[in-house]
Amino acid sequence: MQPARSQAKIEQARARRAARAPILTLPTRAMSASLTFRALRAFPFAAAMLLASATSVAAQSVTAQPTLRTWQEVNEFKAGPTPFDSLMKFWYHLDRASDEVSIKPLTRTLLGRDFTLVTVSRDPIANPQDALRSGKTIVLIANAVHGNEPAGKEASQLVARDLVYGDLRGMLDSVIVLFVPLVNPDGGEVRRRTNEEGFDMNRDYLKLESQEIHALVTQVLNEWTPDIHIDTHHGGSAPYTLTWQATLNPAVDKTLREYPYREIFPRMRTDLKANGYDGFDYSGAQMRDGVRGWGSTSVEPRKHHVYTGLVNSIGILFETPSSSHRVRNGTVEAIPQAERYFHQVRGQELGMRTVLRHAFEKRAEIRALTNGSRMRNIRAGAAPTAADAVVVDYELVSRGTEPVWMSSGQGASQTFALQNVPVWLQYNVTRTIPRARGYVLPASIAKVVPLLMEHGIRVHRFTEPTTLELEVYDALGIKRNEYFQGHYLQSVTGVEKKTEQVQVPAGWYYVSTAQAKGSLISYLLEPETDDNLITWNYTDNVLRVTPNSVEEAMLALLGDTDPSSLTPEQRTQMEGRARAMMSQKQRVPMMREVTAQPKQLLEVTSFNESNRTRYWRP
Repeated sequence: MQPARSQAKIEQARARRAARAPILTLPTRAMSASLTFRALRAFPFAAAMLLASATSVAAQSVTAQPTLRTWQEVNEFKAGPTPFDSLMKFWYHLDRASDEVSIKPLTRTLLGRDFTLVTVSRDPIANPQDALRSGKTIVLIANAVHGNEPAGKEASQLVARDLVYGDLRGMLDSVIVLFVPLVNPDGGEVRRRTNEEGFDMNRDYLKLESQEIHALVTQVLNEWTPDIHIDTHHGGSAPYTLTWQATLNPAVDKTLREYPYREIFPRMRTDLKANGYDGFDYSGAQMRDGVRGWGSTSVEPRKHHVYTGLVNSIGILFETPSSSHRVRNGTVEAIPQAERYFHQVRGQELGMRTVLRHAFEKRAEIRALTNGSRMRNIRAGAAPTAADAVVVDYELVSRGTEPVWMSSGQGASQTFALQNVPVWLQYNVTRTIPRARGYVLPASIAKVVPLLMEHGIRVHRFTEPTTLELEVYDALGIKRNEYFQGHYLQSVTGVEKKTEQVQVPAGWYYVSTAQAKGSLISYLLEPETDDNLITWNYTDNVLRVTPNSVEEAMLALLGDTDPSSLTPEQRTQMEGRARAMMSQKQRVPMMREVTAQPKQLLEVTSFNESNRTRYWRP
């Protein structure tokens, strides 16, 4: 017997659905002739639904016909990506049809489109607390953060339909599936990589400036703490139909980092081959030191699948190549242009199915893995050991020589050959520092506190003055690297570390690393990592960019004064001041507590629940 919904929820759902109707026109007969035999064979669940259409589904609390089709199926996957309205009509219809589906709006984009979370759960479970206590594996599938990479949003509809109607129904006994139908609704509608603000939102996971990623992190990742998080993209190289990558950054918990490569990806490749495809690691052919091989992208935590690992989830990146070619039974064959989108969607669907099947069969193993990662972080901060050191430098190396489909030529003359090449997909640690128990932050950088709290990090405030023995950093230089995402990215070019007795006044802040997100805390607050608060300008009011030359320093000192107007004596004096500026050390406003010391602290709470990225109310 399904647990009954509350009366208030039922009435709200009725009002919402009535306002939306009609949502979809369901076919009144079996699948139309436009859905070819090839498509039915490729989507066995669709054929199964036809056979099941005469079967009573009352016992499953399903009120709609199981022949519900997606916009892509109606258009034979040949009309381009599904428009936003048609996409959401499918999801709202699925919600209306089944008590196992629940939709929650998280925010609204700048152009007024809803950013939603869809929960598919057997019991039904529609809130994080019940989900966590259920003991089920929680899988999040977030689609099309890049609006011009839509295959995942199409595949998610097919998978969700099979969770409600088809052969995946049994998985809901042990799995709760969360879908974000479209992470980038505004960009998706015009097939644009960025959102309306111009952000590449897959580089926004640390600074949380886009309201879409802000909502995803604060309302989904923080609250639901998914065990597995799939992020769908278009990328990689043909003839592979699906490419993948998990967290490779060595700062992430080792067991969490290795698990998908050992347990999930080999299974995914087997499933692809069983369906006439092949897959491999993202991304493609690269040249390194004059050697051609297969390589990776960078692994800063500003990206989804690295950030996900730092918050103790199994982060999986799906990248769908062009599908210009496929590997079937060990042979590469070309795919006609008109059929390629179908195969891109199919690859994503197969990948999602593999992950869900694994989550179902290995529920206890996965929950133990993610929960264990959280506890290891907490214990590492409470009593750091040498094994808990913070990674600050690493290098990309080959994990070995492997057979990979390598291409040559272009267009119609493109050919593929299976070659043994180095696969550069391993990051080795080159330098670490001991993990701090916590960080002391002066009030001068209080603007970082809301950001830390939005990441689900607890922050405390000193309620009385004290003296603490702390490790402090003096920066030898602050370098401006590039303009990116609306920021001039910065880094420390060198530091001197020493231990001092620091007078800490009431009102300063303390961030303990004895938290589940201890690795993320260390990455953000250590000045020498490659993606931290200094990188994203949170310390600009305290740390000044070091001039690159005496002339540049002089210009900064002179302001509007013309250097040619200086007398020789004045010029000599200014050059001396410029050299002093260039050699001046700057105190980094993040100080490390290494030895536990008494502190009078009070946890910081928000003044209100307003969303700082909300620019208007609907």
